[in-house]
Amino acid sequence: MDTSEENKGYTLAVMNRKTGTVAEKIYLKPMALYVPSVAAAAVATLVESIGPSDDCTVCDTGYALSVTNNNNGVSVDKDFKTLAQLAEPDTAADAVKDLINIVRGYDDDEEHNVCGW
Repeated sequence: MDTSEENKGYTLAVMNRKTGTVAEKIYLKPMALYVPSVAAAAVATLVESIGPSDDCTVCDTGYALSVTNNNNGVSVDKDFKTLAQLAEPDTAADAVKDLINIVRGYDDDEEHNVCGW
């Protein structure tokens, strides 16, 4: 029997598809991300830290928002053309909710769900 049922949480990440730059944060209680204002603020923080460099305006094309269950490795992402599109609060909140629901759908097939739900 596996005794390591430690909650490793979910990782929320934003990646620039062109440069490969990633900003991410682990949430041990990911259910908080269902609150639209919390999700929008979380994405805004990541977007701010990954912002396009001043010398690379062409690099501001192609971003991915991803959610990963760190307990089982299930990860899903959604693409956005620009950081501005991703940073829009309603869009960000809806995308986070949708991605978490997809990941949780995979969790339902497992015997143990130790992700803070």
